[in-house]
Amino acid sequence: MNNLPGKKTFIKQCTYYLLTLAVIGIVSRAFPALSSLYYIVPVVLLISIILGIYFKLYKYLNLRSAIIIFAFPFYTLAASIWSLYPIITFQRSVFLIFMYTGILAAVLLFKRNSSNGSISFLIPANIFIIIISVTALITNTLTENWSGGNSLGFMGFAGHQNALAAALLFTLPGIIALGIEQSAKRIENSKKHYFIFVSIFLLLTSNLLLLLLTYSRAAILALFVGIITYLLIAKSKKIFAVLFSIFTVILVLYFSVSQIHNSISEVLNKDGGRILDRRMILWEPSLEAAKLGGIFGLGYGVSAPNIKTPISTGSHYEDGRYIREKGNSVLALIEETGLIGLLLFLLPIFYITLKLLFKRFKLLTPHCSLLTAALAAMLIHSQFEGWWVGVGSVPFPLFLIFLFMALSSTFS
Repeated sequence: MNNLPGKKTFIKQCTYYLLTLAVIGIVSRAFPALSSLYYIVPVVLLISIILGIYFKLYKYLNLRSAIIIFAFPFYTLAASIWSLYPIITFQRSVFLIFMYTGILAAVLLFKRNSSNGSISFLIPANIFIIIISVTALITNTLTENWSGGNSLGFMGFAGHQNALAAALLFTLPGIIALGIEQSAKRIENSKKHYFIFVSIFLLLTSNLLLLLLTYSRAAILALFVGIITYLLIAKSKKIFAVLFSIFTVILVLYFSVSQIHNSISEVLNKDGGRILDRRMILWEPSLEAAKLGGIFGLGYGVSAPNIKTPISTGSHYEDGRYIREKGNSVLALIEETGLIGLLLFLLPIFYITLKLLFKRFKLLTPHCSLLTAALAAMLIHSQFEGWWVGVGSVPFPLFLIFLFMALSSTFS
């Protein structure tokens, strides 16, 4: 990829810190006391758009790429015509278009000044999350650190265990990318290299421990899928064989030793019942609402008004409008934008998949493999949370960053 004219140092630093600040602002939404930091995100996106226009980055987009990227947000805008709440749909759609444009501009600016397409801009946000969470663990200043009325698991200063887990999961690839970069350098007897290696190890350990403490089964499952995907793409047969052996041993013990069976079942089922009982409370109403959404949807940002879930799920009224916790991104998207909206939303994923299958860009480069694995993990996670329709959520804009990083690798 070509660098911006002149390769000016201040431009490189500016474009790096734009994405860094954006990610920090996004993850701040997970922590109510710090959520005001989110206001830097629209500012960063606006600056990115202005810089993108100034440097004419739109030249890197042909008509096909533009349609693939922007078909969905502009469809949601068109849905304002038939939406149950036209003003709400219009407002959210305009912000969605702005978000798509700003994140794409920020990603292109970053990649034009990055020699290897690294995702190191995620690291400060991940450290930010670790520091806040460890502080909550050490001080134990909040009585609801471990429940918050949201069942089991550590939430610390976050608003919900799942929000903390998602913030960790979606910024963790930055640490992994740094580890891959350092491994590739193979610097021997270097104090700096040793310090970086120890730091990476401590960060990875902290992330994994905190992720387990959140008790977020969706995030843990997504991480497992992401790891397996990366190992398959990278053809790490030895590591894959070791993990498969460990999994086989655990599976055998699960079915043969009653104590282990009961312990694992308690973990999987949280506080009893069947493993998917908590999700079914959300999925069943969402399925009915998706049927109402049909082909065109009820309107972006709209919940079917006559389909309710218990208050304990987080569903609530806002300015007289019912907002339902949906628990599944596919069903949520069909409800709001219909089957057409779902297909348009997934169009970039289909495009990337075809490119990977036909090997039109470097599939086996470490960063490309990591991006692919991260996207796979995010797609799994989205089936247990409804963030595909959450323009102000933590996961959705981070997902767009990964998506556009992967898509930009396909641009000519």
